[in-house]
Amino acid sequence: MMQPVNRAAASVTVIDRDMIRASGATQIVDLLRLVPGFQVSGATIGSPHLVAYHGQSDLLQRGLEVMVDGASVYSSFLTVDWQTLGVALEDIERIEVLRGGGAPTYGYNAFTSTINIITRKPIASTGVYAGGLAGSRNTRSATARYGAADGALEYRLTGKFEETDGNRDRSDGWQFGTLNFRGQVGLGYSDELDIDLSGTYGEFDVNADLPIAQPDAVRDSRTDRQRLRWTRTLDTDRDVYVQFYRQYSNQDDRENLGLLSEITGLPPGAIPTLFDGRSDQAIEAGWYTYEEERHDLEVQYRDYESGSVSWVLGAGGRQESIKSAETFESDRWKRDNSYRAFAQASIPLSEQWLANIGGVLERGDLYDTGASYRVGVNYFPSPDHTLRLTYSHAERKPTLFEEYFNKAFYFDDGGVLVQLTSSQGGLEPEELDVIDVGYIGQLFNNALLVDLRLFYERLDNQIRSTTDTTSTFPGYLNNGVEVWYEGRVGVDTWGLEGQLKTEPWQSAQLSFQFAFLRSEDRYDPIETGLASRENHVPDTTLSLLLSQSLGHQLDASLVYYYLDDMSWNGDATLGGPSTIKSTHRLDVRIAKQLGQHWLVEGIAQNLASRYEEGIRGESAQDPRYLLRVSAQY
Repeated sequence: MMQPVNRAAASVTVIDRDMIRASGATQIVDLLRLVPGFQVSGATIGSPHLVAYHGQSDLLQRGLEVMVDGASVYSSFLTVDWQTLGVALEDIERIEVLRGGGAPTYGYNAFTSTINIITRKPIASTGVYAGGLAGSRNTRSATARYGAADGALEYRLTGKFEETDGNRDRSDGWQFGTLNFRGQVGLGYSDELDIDLSGTYGEFDVNADLPIAQPDAVRDSRTDRQRLRWTRTLDTDRDVYVQFYRQYSNQDDRENLGLLSEITGLPPGAIPTLFDGRSDQAIEAGWYTYEEERHDLEVQYRDYESGSVSWVLGAGGRQESIKSAETFESDRWKRDNSYRAFAQASIPLSEQWLANIGGVLERGDLYDTGASYRVGVNYFPSPDHTLRLTYSHAERKPTLFEEYFNKAFYFDDGGVLVQLTSSQGGLEPEELDVIDVGYIGQLFNNALLVDLRLFYERLDNQIRSTTDTTSTFPGYLNNGVEVWYEGRVGVDTWGLEGQLKTEPWQSAQLSFQFAFLRSEDRYDPIETGLASRENHVPDTTLSLLLSQSLGHQLDASLVYYYLDDMSWNGDATLGGPSTIKSTHRLDVRIAKQLGQHWLVEGIAQNLASRYEEGIRGESAQDPRYLLRVSAQY
């Protein structure tokens, strides 16, 4: 619903164009460091970046809903490839982040938080834009955009290319090209058609988390998305829309690991004897080799008249399809058809009290009907102060990847050389219960904005893994198979997070974000044999953005990030420590506006990072020195 932040049912952070510009960010993912409670890590084998809210993430980034203009773009493979979203940073109007689980209208993957990247409308980006960036580690990009209005049609076409070598001694570079079309067509007085088409093609250097299995691999990537939304305005504060979107992705990182004799260290002549007559042969493997497709249809009605009951009612259906011979044992499509119905209402109880209630019912091929919901009240003791008490319950159903994961290395005849991982199937949804108390206030004659959230989270029934050393899985080289299952185990997390925004002195803007967290296992690691998850939640996460106008169309800004010790699954080198040391990052930007059209920016990133050879995560980020030039006509 369209409503002020202080009337929302949950904590919401908005990163607007001013913050985007002042941050000097060159990647969308870096902007999420400015959200209280968010952590951003360096690369793993799956992606150049990992993003989590309150930690508890591995390289698959479970439970994070990411949308572009209201259409979900996370992968069924549980990854979020931030380079392939089909959105140029220059086209973003704002990023809205709902902090906390149980987002009623966003569906099952809105588990820990929801990120909605909202792009500029075509009418707001008319004319010609051109920009380029170049700097350290062969980092460079070029962006061109043209927007216009022609009668009832308003449109924007953006093309972008970017590449980087990544960091020293790591295979984490990428190069991508993106083409995006956004159009809005007026269909009479009350109807509008919104069209969004994008395609991204390029490659990732696959990080050597498993250097023995896949040295120097490259993942070829192709993703395209199409979204159509028809909206009819029924009245000033009422509308209905029907939206359809499709997403397709093709990823391939298969590599030749060498001859079987080279892998095992055996003489070539011994291979037929030990492997049932098979010849010495090359073994191929791919960790992120798959095709996936998503079709989604949704209808929604909104009534949001100010001062009265505002409500949303909708329903939708989705088909997820994925196939991978390397991951699912066969190249047949795995499918999940799911259906959802959702509602949300904002109910004024008096001038000082507002009730918020909402929920979603979902049912799919992989799970029975489940419900996520949120209830809360907002209290307004005065126009400048808001208190909020909310309870939410969220369920995250298993994805096709989790349900059917069956990873092995194969002979060329289809036989199993070594079984690595397998899911037991029949997984139950993960559950997250959250109680939070929020405060939003304007202090000192509106000189200071304060946004605080005190919360308790109970994460239950996590999908876990255990190593089965007595497995009966087929395979010649098995020393134990990692088996995925669900168990009644989880983690309790509680803490305080928030944001302070002020103008500390003339022509300056300061934004400070913080999160102080504590966690406790809800099981005994010794009795269960499961590793503790407490160190997956960092004690402290901080970020600060300070911008200053220096006059003469010259601006400067400084951004600082701090992330306490924490464990990111897959971050450490093979056999190395799993906990990444506390890290600091300092970025500086100086910008000069030249006349009406040109902007020149000098950007330095990662100035405070410590480079440690062989360690992943933020502590292995190289400093970057970049020059960005752009023009808008």
